[in-house]
Amino acid sequence: MTSARLLDLGTRLAQALADEGGRAALLRDLDRGEGLLLLDAKRRPIAQSDSAGRTPPSDLPVGDDSAQVADGSLVLRLRAGETPLGWLVAFGPKARRADEDSLRLAATLLALDLARDRRAPAQRDLWDEALDGRLADGASLKALAVEKRLEIAPTYLVVALAFDEASTGAELSELGTLACAAIGERDIVQRERGNAVLLLCPAIDEPVAGKLRVAATLLPKSIARRNAAYRIVGGIGGTYPAHALARASREALAALEIARRLRRRDSVLPYERLGALPLLLEAAATPEWRGFARSFLESIRDYDAKHQTELERTMSIYFESGENVKTAAEHLHVHRHTVFYRLRQIAEITGLSLESSFDQLNLRLAVTIDALDS
Repeated sequence: MTSARLLDLGTRLAQALADEGGRAALLRDLDRGEGLLLLDAKRRPIAQSDSAGRTPPSDLPVGDDSAQVADGSLVLRLRAGETPLGWLVAFGPKARRADEDSLRLAATLLALDLARDRRAPAQRDLWDEALDGRLADGASLKALAVEKRLEIAPTYLVVALAFDEASTGAELSELGTLACAAIGERDIVQRERGNAVLLLCPAIDEPVAGKLRVAATLLPKSIARRNAAYRIVGGIGGTYPAHALARASREALAALEIARRLRRRDSVLPYERLGALPLLLEAAATPEWRGFARSFLESIRDYDAKHQTELERTMSIYFESGENVKTAAEHLHVHRHTVFYRLRQIAEITGLSLESSFDQLNLRLAVTIDALDS
């Protein structure tokens, strides 16, 4: 590339970076159809071109300034001196992406922009403030959105996701990236809270929100197709305007915690379908409810410990299977007559009848409270 063309390109890219579109506008300017993606130092997406939406390569260079990875994509490392700032990923083979000189120039401009952000005083983050409940009225949020030049959707659907205990060594940022790619919505905002990643999905209307809910419930399968080693659980909050994101995130995180404690592996549970479980989750840690659960389960546990039986597990699986003895027997790998025998034993030990709706309600509550308090 000649010096004149390089100068013209630099001017054009700098103008795109300075305009309202910012980093995404710069990436769109260079996109040749395969997509470009900007990642921060923690491998989290910062900006992408319109045709992006692919998962970042797993073999990002650490020592080298650039590298062509296994799928043919070019990855440029962004840094300020020895301080890592992130990566610029140009997807696709060499013939279907911008020339390397143009990409290196873009990487330099993006590194300068990211370094400036690091030196700048701590800036307000609209999404963090909304999630923390510090923008509880629409006027405050709208004013900050104008200041940040952010376009706010009418409503948002919040999805909370986490890896289950079998997925060791996995990064939350990667989970968020995989989930966004699976949902197929490029304007999703990601934020981490504890050991969960929150996806703030813009929903312009209820039909869009409905499609997002369906996509979210399918995430365990979608992510497993991309990485078979990853097993996840999750929760879906309600659909609310941006200034009510704190409520939406509380609902999503509560649904996630219920899925985790009830061992609903490979499930993303909608909060709106959980009925009384969120209330029981709050109550489960109180001494009164713990005592209630113990009073119904203690005699069964004592018998199991003394005789090496599985009465408590049998009762839990019997309830989970909708009182279907055949299904419970298949899950327990025993004959259905064995399930009938164990249920009669439970009735004799507790003095309760599983055919009584009142006794069964108390036992179901005890089992659920105990699981939610685990």
